[in-house]
Formats: sequence, structure tokens, C-alpha cells
Amino acid sequence: MGMCTAPQNNPIITENQKYTGVGGHLFAIAAERSVALGFGGAITGNAANMELVEHYCSVFGAIHIGILHPFQFFIDENNAKQIKEAYDYEWTDDEL
Repeated sequence: MGMCTAPQNNPIITENQKYTGVGGHLFAIAAERSVALGFGGAITGNAANMELVEHYCSVFGAIHIGILHPFQFFIDENNAKQIKEAYDYEWTDDEL
């Protein structure tokens, strides 16, 4: 899973983020896709740095595993379910 922050949403370079909660919504989409593929919602990924790993651990219940990448994390099925409940989204293939 790859996620980046758009400049207008990056709190490091702007005082007023255009959108908040984007990461949580993307994790909810990834969890839903994990369920659809038979993985029960489990998610793994690589963060950009350790500060972000710690944020994912604190906010999303992730676990730092650092096996294949120093900033690799894992979100289990139970935490993924909580993310899906907290971040509501509607998926569409419509073009904006």
C-alpha cells in the first residue's frame, strides 16, 4: 500500500489543511479491499519515517514490525474493523 500527502493536506508545509482524515479513509479502503480478497481486513505497509509509524500505532492500533522495511507496520483485523467503522466512505469509479 502506498500513500502520500498532497501538498495542500500536508501539515508540515501548510497551516490550513484542505482535507483532514485522508489517511484514515485510505486505510478504511485498504481494509475493505483486504476483506474482499480474503485477508480479513489485515493491512501491512511501509511508512515514510518512524514518527509516522508511531502515529499509526497510536491512532490506528498498528504494530511496528520493521521486517522487510525499517518503517514497516501491520494493522490486524480487529483494528482494521475499527478503522472501517470510524471512517465512512463511498467508493466510486466516477471521474471527478
